[in-house]
Amino acid sequence: MNNDFDIIIVGGGPSGLSAASFLSDKGYNVALFDSSKVIGEDVVCSGVISNDIFTRYDLPKSSIVAKLQDVELVSPCGSYIEYSHPQQSVSVVDRHKFDYELFNIASKKGASIFCGSIVRSININEQHVDIEVLVGEEIKNFKSKIVVLATGVRFNLHSKLGFGRPKKIIKAIQVEINEILNDKLKLFWGSKYSDGFFGWSIPLDDGRTRVGVMTEGNSKEGINNLLCELNYDLEKNNRCINYKQRGISFGSISKSYSKRAIAIGESAGLVKTTTGGGIFYGILSAEIASDVIDKCFSTNDFSDNTLCEYESGWKKVIGNEIKYGQYFHNFFSKLSDDSIDELFEAVGKDGILDYISRRGNFDWHSSAVVKILRSPNIRRVLLNGFMSTKLRLAI
Repeated sequence: MNNDFDIIIVGGGPSGLSAASFLSDKGYNVALFDSSKVIGEDVVCSGVISNDIFTRYDLPKSSIVAKLQDVELVSPCGSYIEYSHPQQSVSVVDRHKFDYELFNIASKKGASIFCGSIVRSININEQHVDIEVLVGEEIKNFKSKIVVLATGVRFNLHSKLGFGRPKKIIKAIQVEINEILNDKLKLFWGSKYSDGFFGWSIPLDDGRTRVGVMTEGNSKEGINNLLCELNYDLEKNNRCINYKQRGISFGSISKSYSKRAIAIGESAGLVKTTTGGGIFYGILSAEIASDVIDKCFSTNDFSDNTLCEYESGWKKVIGNEIKYGQYFHNFFSKLSDDSIDELFEAVGKDGILDYISRRGNFDWHSSAVVKILRSPNIRRVLLNGFMSTKLRLAI
């Protein structure tokens, strides 16, 4: 096994695998270490991504298991808003297949990918990076010019490199049911299912339904309530349910670069603060990182002075997307169920869905968030709900 590489990547999710592809494409000797024995194994993700990603990054579409156009938004009291996008712009992927396709692409481009390999420590030196890896039952040492962290919500390596952590970690839980529970994508709001976020039910082409919840509260209770709402016989089938849980980064980390090191994707907190989706931001940040790393090699400068361009790069592209999503969530998360019901009424009055239909984009939410926050009726509901919660807490 070759122990010297130009670049070492830690983590084999979409961001890490994409970085391996981009950098191998530029001619660098790249190694990627992932702790899982199989790429994409036991991933917890709704798998909803825009079709634009496949076109933008020339990705194969064999992992697609559903295409979505219609959605039903359900309020806490059970009222609903139906929405249909003019085009079928969103797909659902099998994350195991999706990640494995990215693995194949990176491998074909020359990246060396080692599964079942746990990075134990990273030490930055003047001329290189020393990395200690547990490969099977053997400790091995590797060297590179720079290291890229793509570790998702694992932050054990961050502090040594001077990286921060996300503002908070949101709980996510998901199951796949072997029957169709609804004929279109459904999104559910209310404390019965989620504190601060929402639940989902996604019909797949193979006759299954993907049901999940993202919450700051009790995730198991939330998803069980959602399954009951979908008329799934929980008592009869409970032993057969395979609950999969994980954390989701919320809010970018305070610093995503240091000497000879960069953090990308969810390990940098680069996740949509509106939906919790991380695939697009992960691939996009990998693309930005690969261009900055290429500059480091061309100038032989791996210092903060050059690598800071990575953080300014992603902030320029998605910084406002993350910031506006956090700002909206700060108000929305304080709403009671009654206030969320009022919000649904306000959305109907103010024509927000019509605006989204005409100008909305699944990957870029800031314009929709600004439109929502400028809407008089919606702004009134958000402010009233926020102040009511502050008053209750004060009492």
